Amino acid sequence: MVSNTAKRVMPQRARKEEDKEARRRQLLDAALELYRTTSYDEVKMADVAERSKLAKGTVFLYFPTKEALFLALLEEQLFAWFAKLEETLSKGEGRWTGARVARTVAESLDGEEGLSLTRLLARLQTVLEQNVTMEQVRTFKERLLEAVVRAGALVQKRLPFLSEGEGIHFFLQVHALVVGLRHMADLAPVVREVFDTTPHLNPLRVDFIRELTASLTTLLRGLEAR
Repeated sequence: MVSNTAKRVMPQRARKEEDKEARRRQLLDAALELYRTTSYDEVKMADVAERSKLAKGTVFLYFPTKEALFLALLEEQLFAWFAKLEETLSKGEGRWTGARVARTVAESLDGEEGLSLTRLLARLQTVLEQNVTMEQVRTFKERLLEAVVRAGALVQKRLPFLSEGEGIHFFLQVHALVVGLRHMADLAPVVREVFDTTPHLNPLRVDFIRELTASLTTLLRGLEAR
């Protein structure tokens, strides 16, 4: 039998957990809004507090550092992307061409959501993982491994020429290409102005989705031709 006291405590705990999650959600949403309209370097924890209408001290209770906040934001966006990609890769039966897989992966990173995700991925090793706890990193890496294993298995199913484990390696290469191409595609204002006023330099511009599609297609064609 559950005592009356226990019955009262359980709803209170549930409400507290709901309140905690609601505040965490407020902070992540505020950080994302600010990030999309400015840049990582320009976002301050005080700005996040103001946008979320919470005290600055509350921000640090949930996320002790700016890196911890944005790693949590990246984690949320990254695993949402993996879920959508897995759903797409699971539809229908039969094998795909390497070009179709390449196009599917690249185009899944298009749009505003893909832009914010790839920009955060470009900062993962050099910034976001530099000032966080081992616990947060370990939890993130465990989830990442699970997602990569699942998605890698789906790619291997679509591309029978891939050997066991090569699906995982494929996503490591996707990550490497995303980081490099995102850095090349995001132009400094002065570089953008030079390109806009000097048309013959436009071959140096990098179209992120187009180049990612081409690079992944070439990679998979090479693996198939072995």
